[in-house]
Amino acid sequence: MGVFEKSKGAGSRTPVWLRVAVPTVASLLLFIIALFAVHMPAVRDALLVQRKESLKHMTQVAIGVLDHLRDQEIKGIISSEEARRRGAEIIGMMRFGPDGKDYFWINDFKAKMVMHPYMPELDGRDMSKFADFKGKLLIVEMVNATEKDGAGYVNYHWQWQDKSDKVVPKISYVQRFYPWKWIVGTGLYLDDIESEAAARNRELIMMTVAILGLISLLSFYTIVQSRRAGKDIQESEALFKGIFNHSQQFMGVLSPEGVLLLANKESMDFVEADKGDIIGHYLWETPWWDDSLEAQRQLKELIQIASFGGVGKGIFRHDGPDGNFIYVDFSAKPVVDDNGKVLFLIAEGHNVTELKEAQEQIALSEAMFRGVFSQSLQFMGVVDLDGNLREVNKAALDIRNVVPEDVLDRPFWEGPWWQDPPSLMDNLKEDIKNAANGHIIRREVRTNVPDGGSRYVDFSLKPAFGADGKIIFLLAEGRDISELRSVQDQLSTLNRNLEQKVEERTAELRSSVKRLENAQNQLIQSEKMAALGDLVAGVAHEINTPVGISVTSISFMEEKLKEISSKMDSGQLRKSDFDKFVSIAKEATKSSMLNLHRAAELIGNFKQVAADQASGQKRTINFHEYIDEILLSLRSKYKRTLHKINISCDDSLVLNTYPGAYMQIFSNLIINSLIHGFEGVEAGNIDIGVEVGDEDIIIRYTDDGKGMSEANVNKIFEPFFTTKRGAGGTGLGMSIVYNLVHTRLGGSITCSSVEGQGTAFTILLPKDILVED
Repeated sequence: MGVFEKSKGAGSRTPVWLRVAVPTVASLLLFIIALFAVHMPAVRDALLVQRKESLKHMTQVAIGVLDHLRDQEIKGIISSEEARRRGAEIIGMMRFGPDGKDYFWINDFKAKMVMHPYMPELDGRDMSKFADFKGKLLIVEMVNATEKDGAGYVNYHWQWQDKSDKVVPKISYVQRFYPWKWIVGTGLYLDDIESEAAARNRELIMMTVAILGLISLLSFYTIVQSRRAGKDIQESEALFKGIFNHSQQFMGVLSPEGVLLLANKESMDFVEADKGDIIGHYLWETPWWDDSLEAQRQLKELIQIASFGGVGKGIFRHDGPDGNFIYVDFSAKPVVDDNGKVLFLIAEGHNVTELKEAQEQIALSEAMFRGVFSQSLQFMGVVDLDGNLREVNKAALDIRNVVPEDVLDRPFWEGPWWQDPPSLMDNLKEDIKNAANGHIIRREVRTNVPDGGSRYVDFSLKPAFGADGKIIFLLAEGRDISELRSVQDQLSTLNRNLEQKVEERTAELRSSVKRLENAQNQLIQSEKMAALGDLVAGVAHEINTPVGISVTSISFMEEKLKEISSKMDSGQLRKSDFDKFVSIAKEATKSSMLNLHRAAELIGNFKQVAADQASGQKRTINFHEYIDEILLSLRSKYKRTLHKINISCDDSLVLNTYPGAYMQIFSNLIINSLIHGFEGVEAGNIDIGVEVGDEDIIIRYTDDGKGMSEANVNKIFEPFFTTKRGAGGTGLGMSIVYNLVHTRLGGSITCSSVEGQGTAFTILLPKDILVED
């Protein structure tokens, strides 16, 4: 420890050349600082003060001219106007400065320009809004600067002499002439001061450089000589510090007793500690090891080994406060003198967490490979590129009752699996050659077994590649498919028998399908005829009323005609009797005609709807009017109830379609609502809405009846599904609706319903049936 302290002290002494150079450089720096920071700014400030005083003096000269003219004005020598004119003229011609371009101007107390020698167009103008190139209200600023003391300085930015594209700082001195309420001003460019100050400073700098050069030459020789003396020590110290402080490993210097003397940045950053917290403490008491008493004990043993001249090594796990951990490969190595005495110890720590995890992962992968390889029911082996068998699993050994020593490290084709038939050996040699060139080999192998039988094996050879992309070995696999082959043979025979049976059953199924199609067509026709029967019954009932009223009216008129004829024959006919008969005849005729027209209309609608339903022909219809005709034919079903049917459809919607299909669709939907949906409902509403979408014609049919369960909704379009089986329901109505929409009309229909909230059907029809105007 004492030797290390001496070495440490020697390394920390100030070099001779540095002790010479520092005072010399410090003196030069102080001289330069005094020159540049004190003297040179003072030169510029002194020039500025001098020039400002010059401006003040020249302005006072101009004010003196005005005082003289004012005195002549007071004595009556010249008039007031003449005095002002002469004053402005004389001051406008006054020039000064090195180039004779510095001038005076005059403005009044209200910021109006009285005289400007270079811009006469400003004379007499209000300059209160006049600003410099930085936006400062220049004339107003001058008025304000002279308001308190009668004179003052104003800083602003102005163009450089006659150059309008160059803007530089400028300072002006302005002074009031109270008798005429004038302000006289003149200015100077600060660049002039800067240029003059720079010229003087250049002279000073040249003198300074000469002095500094002489001092530097005298000092240089001394510094060079002293530097050579300490160069070797510095190089050694720099090398040590570079390695120690910039190492990515944990490094430290210990006393032989284990006290920490130095620690590099990497190790301190790891535990986020300062030198004061760890230097001077035993290494095992520092934060690197305080998480484990066992680690502290082992560390003491390693340091003790190193203190006796050995090398202590061990791998420790460090658990951090955040729950993470690392593995550290630690070593303690002694540094000895010429007599073999241990001076101090070098402690190093390498973060081997990734290596440790990789080793554990490799061990795990190897264990998994061994487990899969050894316990696999397939035959597995590892073959090198020369064809020698390096590994083989238990399943492959058991199939021939051999032990590893019989087959390992020998050519794979000489193994007991490939001896019968002999041609297998040649095939395998070729397979190994191809697999070693990167090909995957797979074939079905038939081999004979000692008991006289044969086995079928699904065999493959696959190349295994290393990280560099090169093939490192071949993986041989074999799966006994003898039972599969037997089953395949049986299946082949079975398939041949099945093909014949399938053909026979197909013929029977075709016949059954034909019968079912005929039955379905008959059912649809029966349903159509049933709907037509309902239509006939409904229309007949509707016609009975107007025809009955017509018969009653005509019968009454016939009776009255007999009465008037009897009175006419007996000569008792009076004018009042005839007039009364005429009135009765008109009423009866009007009533009969009205009801007979109604009956004719009903019959016409019936004929059209019945013809559409019977013929199934395609024609053009006004859809709103056709729905009205359908509802008229069904009116007898609901006219004695409080139920209402509402239609929302464009009156101009014209379709080229199959009208009979809509008769069946709406008849089934409306009757379903009346029978099922409005069961127990006094006043229900049915809404039929038709709209033309972007891609389809959409028909929405809804009722506010009692609705259906989800299970019934899912079955609504199934043939023969009905909830009124005992009440005469066939269960074909909605199935027919579904078939008509999908097959006849080329559309689609969906149903949605919630118990207690009604039922809705949405029909989408192709837009190409729409007839445009």
